Amino acid sequence: MFFDQFDVSPGSVGKLELKVGKMLTGAETKLTVHYIRGFKKGPFLGIQGCVHGDEAQPVRSFYSLLKSLNPEILSGTLAIVPVANPYAFSNFSRQSPDQHEQTNLWRAFPGNEGGTLTERYAFLLRSILIDNSDFFVECHSGGTSGRIQCRVDVDPDFTKQVGKKSRQMAYAFARGGARLVHGVPLSPSSAPGVSLKKGKPSISVEVGGSYLPESEENLYGDTIEKGFRNLLIYLRMISGKEKRNKILYFDKSKRVEVNPAHGGYLLSRKTQYSDLGKKVRKGELLGEMLDPHTLEIIEELRSPMEGTLFYSRCSGPVEIGNKGFAIASKIEIK
Repeated sequence: MFFDQFDVSPGSVGKLELKVGKMLTGAETKLTVHYIRGFKKGPFLGIQGCVHGDEAQPVRSFYSLLKSLNPEILSGTLAIVPVANPYAFSNFSRQSPDQHEQTNLWRAFPGNEGGTLTERYAFLLRSILIDNSDFFVECHSGGTSGRIQCRVDVDPDFTKQVGKKSRQMAYAFARGGARLVHGVPLSPSSAPGVSLKKGKPSISVEVGGSYLPESEENLYGDTIEKGFRNLLIYLRMISGKEKRNKILYFDKSKRVEVNPAHGGYLLSRKTQYSDLGKKVRKGELLGEMLDPHTLEIIEELRSPMEGTLFYSRCSGPVEIGNKGFAIASKIEIK
């Protein structure tokens, strides 16, 4: 096990700061791993957030989750890297500012120990959280683009045992509060994609947004924390009664996006936590595009069908063709 070289014994709680390299500024860049290793044997669950540097929603939830756990109640090992891409996080940007075409950490796995900074992050993350894990979770949220979302993504193309366990993970997390599970192929060069190829059940969580009002922020944060607690109960890493309430499942072929044909300032009608997972009518107005120069409405964004809204966007500047809203046309109840 990776942690054996750091003398992380059963009953340990702490963090490891692992150096990646020296940057152009002269400063060292590193990854910080928070861990809890229970007294009792159990699975290793690896978790990472902020793969995209502007998707910071999970950080507060990781803080609260770690505060609520200790080795006495945990079976197995929990390891979390809250900020998987410090380079992008420090710039509050989706991708790293590497002088190289490989700047999206989400597509840089399994990584390269001697590659670009982004590839080195991927190599170390894979070594820590995937190679040692029994289960793996990657956390995303809406970023600077203003998107809001509340779902769990699971790859339907994996049909054997790893696929079955991944779906069970997704259902357990969603029953904690996210409510929606999206069956969508995960990139083979993403961390969950690499983990799945290694035979390790994995999911990608998409919950929250950026710079939301505190009332909304708390709803998304609570959803992430409850999702993880229900997942830990399902994995038998903590005791408790697993929530088994019904959730909604849809796959990629049963979805449609409503994206603007013109750039402008979006006046969104769907900006609340409560809007996600709710029905929309065919023709329902989702938002309007305001020309910021002429101050005229130049486009209406309407739902092309009756369905369930599964991601939305807050009001603000939006470029031509950027993602606006997404509706699931066919939902299964699980």
